[in-house]
Amino acid sequence: MQGFNNPAVLAASAAGLTSALLMLWAMRGLPLGSALLWLAPAPLFSVGLAFGPAGAALAGLVGALVVVFSSSMLGAVFYALLFAVPGWLLVALFLRPGGASVSGPLAALGLYPVVLLLALSLYFANDGGLEAVLRGAVEQATRRMGLILPEGMIDAVVRVKAAAVGFWLAVTAIGNAALAQGFLRRRGLNLAATPDLAEARMPGWYLALLLLAGGAFVVVGDAVTLSILLLLTLPFFLMGIGGVHKRVRGSGGRVWLLAGFYTLMLIFLQIMAPAMVGMGLYEQWARRAVPPPQT
Repeated sequence: MQGFNNPAVLAASAAGLTSALLMLWAMRGLPLGSALLWLAPAPLFSVGLAFGPAGAALAGLVGALVVVFSSSMLGAVFYALLFAVPGWLLVALFLRPGGASVSGPLAALGLYPVVLLLALSLYFANDGGLEAVLRGAVEQATRRMGLILPEGMIDAVVRVKAAAVGFWLAVTAIGNAALAQGFLRRRGLNLAATPDLAEARMPGWYLALLLLAGGAFVVVGDAVTLSILLLLTLPFFLMGIGGVHKRVRGSGGRVWLLAGFYTLMLIFLQIMAPAMVGMGLYEQWARRAVPPPQT
């Protein structure tokens, strides 16, 4: 590299600064902060998809440094774990030397939150476990809002809270990556073509891991094992959504069909989510003639 005379360094520095400012805006409770927080990963994905994994890594490092000097070390840790590391990881898995592939990033969307969940479980092992910590957080939040929830409802929220955070992380990453890729593609700056989620296939070891997580939930049945199982189904959920997009592609009423589909998704999520996982599993085995990736 040629220091700040290098376009990649300039772009990465600007991207990291912009991403950090978006997070700091939200952390300080400024207007539209909650909305802007969702866009914090977009600059990281933009520089990564235009200049490669090294650009994403440098942007994430710059962003973390800006947060640590403008806020706190804890804020920088959250920034790194929620935005910088996933941004670099997904770009690195997508832009592999052998050619762009969406399978690796999708698998990471399931595995990365699981790794964070297991790390938190170990960290809070001496405080009654992660489930107890989540219960305390939910009870404290409801008290602050002046709500009195039945014990059964609190149990239900606690059991899926960690998985919901992982789902938010995945949706944020996918949305910002798509936004960045579209921006770069219109300007001819993208390094690889836009991938099709329906064409992804999970490797054999991932399927074995999913079965192992299912067995662990049957035996243990706590919030941690349930969240792990739900998080590991995320790639198939996204593959199912990709399958829906593939089937309406080219149809005259595509926009209306997709609008109706996402409306049903929002209203009947408890029904539609398992259906999408099922479609994703169908997409996995419907193309069983194609050898699955092994890395």
